[in-house]
Amino acid sequence: MRGDPLDPQLEAKMVRRALDGLCIGIVTLNPGGHVSWMNRAAQRILGLDYDESKGRPFAQMIRDPQLAAFWQEALSTEETVQGDLSLHWPKTLELKVNATTSLAPSGDIIGRALLFCDVTAERTVQVQLSHMTTQRLLDMAEHWNESAEAKAGLTAQELKILRCIGSGLSNLQIADQMHIAPSTVRSHLKHVYKKLGLTNRSEAISYALRNGMA
Repeated sequence: MRGDPLDPQLEAKMVRRALDGLCIGIVTLNPGGHVSWMNRAAQRILGLDYDESKGRPFAQMIRDPQLAAFWQEALSTEETVQGDLSLHWPKTLELKVNATTSLAPSGDIIGRALLFCDVTAERTVQVQLSHMTTQRLLDMAEHWNESAEAKAGLTAQELKILRCIGSGLSNLQIADQMHIAPSTVRSHLKHVYKKLGLTNRSEAISYALRNGMA
């Protein structure tokens, strides 16, 4: 009849079948830490076979050091433990892991559950985007610096002198480095000041530093 509750055994079977089809790995364990059940995703992630793992201590089957350390931490507390792990066995994966403890009304532990979410693809995309964004910002900064001087109409010599100014070199040092006369350096500087709207050496140094020219 409509509204009648499901048979408890049938309902439990349906729930387990639904959990078995999840992409999130699930391992349930008895109070002693022995495997009572795991879904297909957990078997894939951990490289384990459920039939061979059932009833065995979960700690003895963990071969990845990070996961082993996480599980020891989970066993030491009744609180929920969460973490981000880089799994290296049976294959390299980035995981979000959650370990929970089930308690009876008396406070006794009646079981534990371990959940794994494979975020490898998500992390890879994040890293790629981060690299792309960083490179794009660098490219934009470089382009901005180049275009700023280009719009101002600075010549190649004037650009070199501006960079030398930003590096803290004196006119004599610039002249020696560029193999030109100090008077030529002073002449170029006057043109730089005029083109960039600067009035003195301090402003030229500040301009060079702000634009990454030092």
